[in-house]
Amino acid sequence: MIELKNINKTYHLKTGDVTAVKNVNLTINDGEIYGIIGYSGAGKSSLVRCINLLEVPDSGDITVNNTKVTWTTSDGKFNRLSNHDMKKVRKGIGMIFQHFNLLDRSTVFDNIAYPLKYSGLSKNQIADRVWELLKLVDLSDKANVYPSQLSGGQKQRVAIARAIANNPKVLLSDEATSALDPDATESILSLLKELNRKLGLTIILITHEMSVIKTICSKVAVMENGEVVEEGDVYSIFAEPKQAITKKFIASQSNLSKINVLASSANRTGTGANNLINLSDGGKLIKLVFLKNAVGDALISEISRRFNVNLNIVLANVDIIQDSPLGEIIVVIKGEDKNIADAIEFLRSQNVKAIEMTGDVE
Repeated sequence: MIELKNINKTYHLKTGDVTAVKNVNLTINDGEIYGIIGYSGAGKSSLVRCINLLEVPDSGDITVNNTKVTWTTSDGKFNRLSNHDMKKVRKGIGMIFQHFNLLDRSTVFDNIAYPLKYSGLSKNQIADRVWELLKLVDLSDKANVYPSQLSGGQKQRVAIARAIANNPKVLLSDEATSALDPDATESILSLLKELNRKLGLTIILITHEMSVIKTICSKVAVMENGEVVEEGDVYSIFAEPKQAITKKFIASQSNLSKINVLASSANRTGTGANNLINLSDGGKLIKLVFLKNAVGDALISEISRRFNVNLNIVLANVDIIQDSPLGEIIVVIKGEDKNIADAIEFLRSQNVKAIEMTGDVE
């Protein structure tokens, strides 16, 4: 388990102080894939680098694998592990980066072997471990090539193999897929998920892409201006985001993201996008969010019949998040005001969120 309590970090620059992390509290359980998302400058990388003391926080308590890394005594004094003791903790924490950080003049084999040099293993034992790792990341045929001969996805596989060479319990991933194309990103995320399952790795994944969070993470924390503004299991965050920045992240990866522009146009003029949305005769634009227990039910046709309203489906999307469906449908609903109100109330009783669109990010 990793526990962060009241973590603060300020950089003292020539141009002035910059607060990167502000009073952050997180608990990450063993075996979780935990995402931390935020835009550039949100403080997510600074926060994660505090876990292995690549950055030393100004205050707060950090516990990693039952070892207190930083702590505050009863008299308010801030303490940290010595460099000698911290070396032992770092052996249990692997880390991968956006730009791989490989040794260009060393082969793939030697890159992976590098962290094992001072492990106490014999030369043969190191070779056995490297071949085991090469097989694990599906690069057995690349042992003797150099990083310059590899694709971006292959380089990241080498970096992952090197990061887990000493059998860490925790893997920190700092924007590890940001420099990769979509196919390579999917491949790396699949590998991380497999390593989490096979090795029981706790993975903390830093990203600015909500699609990455959706694909691999079980829990997520959203950071803005150094603070965690929203946290929870990924399904709940996608289904019911609370903060504006979270809604913005989710909208950015959905094929429904343009609906707010259409809604704004329709609410101003009565129509939007060449009459795709027509609200000129009293219709309402509604976003329906179908949660786990509602996806698949024939509710659209049922409410049309039951409440004598007409529904025109404008856009629709179904995501699979944590192996559960999350459906969203944008509809124009028309009819008598009372019938519309009754239809919406019925939908809500069936585990469907109904949100009237106004042109703002919903």
